[in-house]
Amino acid sequence: MASPLHRLAKATLLGTARRVPLVRRAAEFISENLAERHSYAYVRRKFIQNGDGSVLGRAGRERLVERFELIDHSVPSGTSNTDGLLMAEALLSLGTPGDIVECGCYQGASTAKFSILASLLGRPLRVFDSFEGLPKGDDYDRRDRDARHDSAWVADWTPGHYRGTVDQVRGNVARYGELSACTFSKGWFADTLIDHNLPQHIAFAFTDVDLPSSAKTCLVSLWPRLVEGGVYFSHDVAFFKVLETILDEDLWANLSESRPVLLGAGFGMCDASPHLGFFVKGKSATPTYIAGLLIDK
Repeated sequence: MASPLHRLAKATLLGTARRVPLVRRAAEFISENLAERHSYAYVRRKFIQNGDGSVLGRAGRERLVERFELIDHSVPSGTSNTDGLLMAEALLSLGTPGDIVECGCYQGASTAKFSILASLLGRPLRVFDSFEGLPKGDDYDRRDRDARHDSAWVADWTPGHYRGTVDQVRGNVARYGELSACTFSKGWFADTLIDHNLPQHIAFAFTDVDLPSSAKTCLVSLWPRLVEGGVYFSHDVAFFKVLETILDEDLWANLSESRPVLLGAGFGMCDASPHLGFFVKGKSATPTYIAGLLIDK
């Protein structure tokens, strides 16, 4: 029998997907397979098995997993080991041109992982962070609720939290990743996500920014440059205020696009990746295309 959490996730996914028939099947696919995909061990095994016929074969994926696990063991991170493999699967499965962009890197664990993938795939990695931790938000920004917690739990985003210096991040990437693949832009997103710093074409974006105002700034800045079929991952899809912000109809009207479905909204990709979800841009977002980005293809 499905758990209450599983039923909630399915209702969340399918309720959103009914407005976009093309992705309904993909939402059903994710919701029905959540129970099997909750553990890192499962995701790890599937990630390696998916090397058959992939741009990176089984042996290459095994080496990649070993490098990722060293990073997980060595560098403080706000993301899970499962998050890294789920995003690596999507990135290795993309055939679209464009760069990789990361917004919010903490001490560089996810950056190191992306840098390895960037080097393997020949895609530049652009990294944006204040390197001063979280900004001072207003009262709306500062507190949020997590769909994974009971109503008494409230996130309280302290200014300066999740701070990693430029030297720390560069050092961790140099030690465990591929520093030559990276370009770093230091400063608040409103000041750095500008034409001068951004690539013309983005194939893959990842934001881990916590505050709804930061989530909005990133989405508005990056989405227009995301290519057809490009993937936009967020590590904040369990937070109600972030969801309210990035799913706002007026925001998408200003972007002159219909709002896409956010896969994982409120629940994440699985129990081991409770804050991770993604959009796919454009008419490419068919059930078959989306399924091709997932661990369970």
